[in-house]
Amino acid sequence: MTLSRRTTMQWMMAAAALPLARLAPEAGAAVGEGAPLPVVADWPGPVPPLPPTRGYGRDPTLMEPKVVWPLTLTPAQRASVDLLADMILPADDVSPGAAKLGIGAFVDEWISAPYPAQQTDRTLILGGLTWLDRQGEAQYRKPFAALDAKTRGGLLETLCTAAPTGAMAMPVRFMDRMRGLLVLGFYTLPEGKADMGYIGDQPTEGPYPGPSQEALAHLSALLATLKLTPA
Repeated sequence: MTLSRRTTMQWMMAAAALPLARLAPEAGAAVGEGAPLPVVADWPGPVPPLPPTRGYGRDPTLMEPKVVWPLTLTPAQRASVDLLADMILPADDVSPGAAKLGIGAFVDEWISAPYPAQQTDRTLILGGLTWLDRQGEAQYRKPFAALDAKTRGGLLETLCTAAPTGAMAMPVRFMDRMRGLLVLGFYTLPEGKADMGYIGDQPTEGPYPGPSQEALAHLSALLATLKLTPA
């Protein structure tokens, strides 16, 4: 899917307002217990520095965002991100796969932005994409994108561990953050919101009936937890 830079900029700025975007890379939720790899490729060294650029300023025009920074990912890296996107968020009977929705473009825009949080992610994501290719070469003599679907899935399964040690620490950290960015991009889109049944604010006809009994019970329980009482 080809998206305009204007679209991806709006998408990125919307996502930046969500709490998930502020999670530190190590705060991603790893799941399962991946089997140890027989050989673990070295984590790559420093990534190329960000080209001199500027941000969109303190008061951007959100409906007409200006494209003020170059993108980062090479075509090969974008292909790997799209593969990861469809492995983590595949198509089903409710929504298309993440790659078809252009989540790779969102990740590219995100890690290209010249801000501290995004640049921390840039270092981790670029390092991780390089590591996936190195690991594929070390185990199977092929870069990640050239592996068959079953082999790619097995490699990613090894990165689903809650307590990585040694040389696996950085690859697992990369996968946690990549998973977080893909989910963040997906559920910022209308298709993602529809997938989880989010309907947003809905108009109420006639006089406002007030909160439901379920909402009041939830509020009371929350206030009790906080040791507060209704005014």
